[in-house]
Amino acid sequence: MFSPSPPPVDKKPKTRRTTPMSRCLCSTIAAFWAHAHLLAQTDKAWIYVANMPPFRVTKMSRNTKRIFREYKVHSNVDATFKAMSKHLTMHGFDIDLPFVPECSSFYPNISSSPCSETFKHLNGFPEDASGYFMEYIRPLNEHHTKYLIRRYLTRSAQGQALSTCQSKHFLAKVYLGDTKPLSDPWNTDMHDRPAYLDHLLAERVEVSYLAASMGATLAILHWSCGVDARGVEFVLGRDTRGHVQFWLIDFADCATFPKTPEAVVTQLVDAVMENEPFWPRFINIQALRNLWACFRDAYLEMSDFIMTDAMIDYDNDAVRALPYLFMMELEKIRGSGQLLA
Repeated sequence: MFSPSPPPVDKKPKTRRTTPMSRCLCSTIAAFWAHAHLLAQTDKAWIYVANMPPFRVTKMSRNTKRIFREYKVHSNVDATFKAMSKHLTMHGFDIDLPFVPECSSFYPNISSSPCSETFKHLNGFPEDASGYFMEYIRPLNEHHTKYLIRRYLTRSAQGQALSTCQSKHFLAKVYLGDTKPLSDPWNTDMHDRPAYLDHLLAERVEVSYLAASMGATLAILHWSCGVDARGVEFVLGRDTRGHVQFWLIDFADCATFPKTPEAVVTQLVDAVMENEPFWPRFINIQALRNLWACFRDAYLEMSDFIMTDAMIDYDNDAVRALPYLFMMELEKIRGSGQLLA
């Protein structure tokens, strides 16, 4: 089913003098931490979210180098997509890019911040971690959740799902490359649950438009941001006004790549295949046969636009051919030669 400008970063943080402004900022951050809870935890990171406005999220890790690299990638993607959205509008492109959570304020040592005393209120808080703040994507509201539970879960599974839906963070992961498994109607876990292709079709979502947006997004990540897009996810979640929007998240595994044919046919293709449920594929159903073409054509069109509009200097013909080489290799795996009936 569907589921702030950064301070200078020092490896050895220096003692800072307090000022009226910093004390004011301290009280704001203290209020944040006094009303926060653990949203998610993996073997590499913790994600905390505030329970009160402005509902900021902080992502932390004890691996300072890794989390700082993620912060830099996230910041670059955020800035690039904002600029690109304006640029595409100026050039008359009829495509909407996904929103990217705004990120800010990297701390190489969370416990050295002016408000470290407030951390003790959170059980299990990783005081020796580094981290950064980002915009919070609000989950689908209770009415959305209850509707989807009643429509897509079996009657025997609805009770348990309804009893826990208010405590779950329900973003819908957009899976354009997969249909629901047979076990899905009995799955009561509502935390960031997948919205499979057949769910989206049943809700009359314009999947061809989402596929084109994903294709353009992948091209921007490759040729404007310079990363392989490994591990990124697409989700449906609410903005500050409560409207459901299409979001691009999770840049922890993104890596740069050399602009060579070898890297394109290995690193870039592998990055897509490791996260394949999100990305479109050819499906041999009459209503969906154009889905792959929408994705492919948008990727190539956006790649051409980036390289010919001098937004990035691609004056080497061999480099300008790389998007076509990538898509040719990817199409051998996910295109019309591999049918998912």
